[in-house]
Amino acid sequence: MKRIAVFVLLLSLLTGCGAQTKLQATELPETMPEDFTIRFIFWVDMLAPNIYDTEKGILQKDMVDPDGQPTMQAPLTVPDETRAKIYAKIREYSLDQLDSTPMTTAELSTDDSRIGMTPLTEYDITFTADGRTYAITGDDTAGSYPKDERVVAFCAFTDYMKTVFRDSDAYQSLPEAVSAYA
Repeated sequence: MKRIAVFVLLLSLLTGCGAQTKLQATELPETMPEDFTIRFIFWVDMLAPNIYDTEKGILQKDMVDPDGQPTMQAPLTVPDETRAKIYAKIREYSLDQLDSTPMTTAELSTDDSRIGMTPLTEYDITFTADGRTYAITGDDTAGSYPKDERVVAFCAFTDYMKTVFRDSDAYQSLPEAVSAYA
């Protein structure tokens, strides 16, 4: 009888844990809606965030300059093809299915352990599609949970968007950062 109780307990724990980490299929329309916009922000220093904002048409770059200008901005013009690729990635990673749980070790850990990183990059993703706005937050500690499908999607998308950010004409038009984070 004791073995059956332990087996049932283990089975329910395993089933419950699996359900928490699954990501549902996207409910976003296949064709990019006309109202699609994205605001992707990432930072190490919250006073000098990097911003890629298709709605406001700005790109802001952290200059990593503690003694001078913390950020610089450039106008951001995003071709429809690039917007469509970003939208396709949002659908591919089912970002509309992520709930409001921040993708951080404090929220993802199932015990009292926490992952620490220095420097720590944090993220704030807001996108609008088909009349609805979605918001996702997290940081690089999320990458310590590779079995969680939500985390895999979050990390893959932030990596993708950092490449879009750095490859943009607006970013290329700005000077090199003064320093780097250690």
